Amino acid sequence: MIKQAKSTKVINKDDQNTTDPVHQVFHENSSKRKESIKRTPNSYVNGALNIKIDGNFSDWDNVEKSPMVINGDNDNIKYAALVADDQNIYFYVMMHPVLSGGYTSFQPSGYDLTIGGKEFWISFNNNQTVNLDVGQKQAVSMNIYSSDGSVDLSNQAVVAKQNIDQKMGDGSTVKGTGYVFECAVPFSKLKGISNTSGQTITLKNSNLWNGELTTTGGSTGPILLASTGVAIAGWSVYQFTRRKRKLGLK
Repeated sequence: MIKQAKSTKVINKDDQNTTDPVHQVFHENSSKRKESIKRTPNSYVNGALNIKIDGNFSDWDNVEKSPMVINGDNDNIKYAALVADDQNIYFYVMMHPVLSGGYTSFQPSGYDLTIGGKEFWISFNNNQTVNLDVGQKQAVSMNIYSSDGSVDLSNQAVVAKQNIDQKMGDGSTVKGTGYVFECAVPFSKLKGISNTSGQTITLKNSNLWNGELTTTGGSTGPILLASTGVAIAGWSVYQFTRRKRKLGLK
């Protein structure tokens, strides 16, 4: 059985009833903001997701992105996604504050990944942010630490800087910039876990948001199990037929 990979979110929302003009700008025309950020349902299934870590990001277009925030700060939105296939766990974070002057830098640390109950801590670029021009992209190193060791990886994460639409306090639209990044965490590099199908995977980062992203992923193990079951059934039929022949039965 092949299961659809899903990306979900847990977000704490503030009371939206306020006369604060800046707060009203944030909540005003929310449907228009959603149109500018593609957040369609995830159509991927377990197997190869065909996400390439190259800084182009178009292969994330059909992956649902959750607007993650820190409690009490609904301006500094981080659109994030978490998916997995039978080879890798992938996540994506785009800095997109509503108001000009918000937090748009690449955050290199604080990523807490839990797979089937085991926790891993991930940082990038030796815990250093980057300084890029618009349209420029940069591959950054990845460090994965767990209770039983650590591993350093290259060519598994790329950061870029892009133009984004933002608003001023008076509601006028302005052009801003923000960082976006993608990465792939190979199951094969994670100690003490397997890529078993259907296991729960979560991603947190208290530097960027409250709550967590959740998905399920791994190999299509149930198909192998079903095939094993067929083999066992076939062997049982063979053994029963042999016993009948020994007894002279038809």
